[in-house]
Amino acid sequence: MKSVLVTILMMLSGVTISAQLVSGFQKEEYLECLRIASHFIDGQIEDKYKCEEPIEYERLYESPTLGFDNKWELWENKDKKIFLVSLRGSVPTQVSWFANFHAGMLPAQGKYHIGKDYEYKLCDDAKALVHSGWLGSVLSLSKDIEAKIDSCYKEGMRDCILTGHSQGGAICALLTAYLLQSQKDGKIPADLRFKTYCSAAPKPGDYLFAMHYERMTRGGWAFNVINADDWVPETPLSVQTPDDFRDTCPFTRVDDMIETAGMKGADKLKIKILMRKLRKPTRKSEENLTKYLGYYIAGMLKDMGIDYETPELAKCANFQRVGTTIVMMPGEEYHKKHALMAEDLFEHHMFVAYMELAKGDL
Repeated sequence: MKSVLVTILMMLSGVTISAQLVSGFQKEEYLECLRIASHFIDGQIEDKYKCEEPIEYERLYESPTLGFDNKWELWENKDKKIFLVSLRGSVPTQVSWFANFHAGMLPAQGKYHIGKDYEYKLCDDAKALVHSGWLGSVLSLSKDIEAKIDSCYKEGMRDCILTGHSQGGAICALLTAYLLQSQKDGKIPADLRFKTYCSAAPKPGDYLFAMHYERMTRGGWAFNVINADDWVPETPLSVQTPDDFRDTCPFTRVDDMIETAGMKGADKLKIKILMRKLRKPTRKSEENLTKYLGYYIAGMLKDMGIDYETPELAKCANFQRVGTTIVMMPGEEYHKKHALMAEDLFEHHMFVAYMELAKGDL
């Protein structure tokens, strides 16, 4: 009701309301997102990795450094009245990289302390899980982003693109879920329209979160563009145990599976032994990932002076890709410039390689 009244008042006051975004992957929109992502004003990105200057958008705002050395920028396409939120990726600081390594899992709704206390909700399902480090990044940036979104809304803009490359892409996916859930809960106007272009993004949540995210963004409103030679989208280190399946799966109910299959005697015993052998090593791997990438890295972040309280992490390391994936397959011409086993570990990950592929492959 509030958003309707605001809309009527804006119409009466002569403020123009415009909606330009359409669903579906638009190549030129993505190319402009790449240009913007490679031109963060803080100078952290080396010139050799940059694309050409943005064409349609102008920078309006640069945030302070927040959270785990995170930043974002606000851009605007004045002709189309679209505003754009660009999230910075990893930068060469310990804190920034340890946010990536802090790959424990937390519920998609709950409480979190980084600098101050936050209550958050990324989807309606409390069982869905997300990456602990990147969740902290989103929450640290959220209030600043929401304030600028509110300002753009009051100026009559209704369309917003959310984008980020690499770590920025993972944060972008979680921010998308955060904003859409806030919209669903009536905390931000219902007539705002968000479209997401993640780029080279690693995996930000578990299978259940991925399903909720893809439901929330259905109809062609969220994409993740990946270079098939890029190793970053394969991260974080992940393991799936039999316990990670839904409760409806027989792997979680061995006795029921055995009964349904009509097994008897020695066969029943063999299946139970088999399931124990499958569970034990995967559970151990899961425990190690949570211990070292979750709690151990959290302790190192606090040692670096970050005001961060380690929450209780979930017993899960089943990270998944989210959103509609746009895969770019490098060919012979690409490999003439970018050797598959290049000396630069990020040869296939940075903006230039993605721009070259996107211009030709998409």
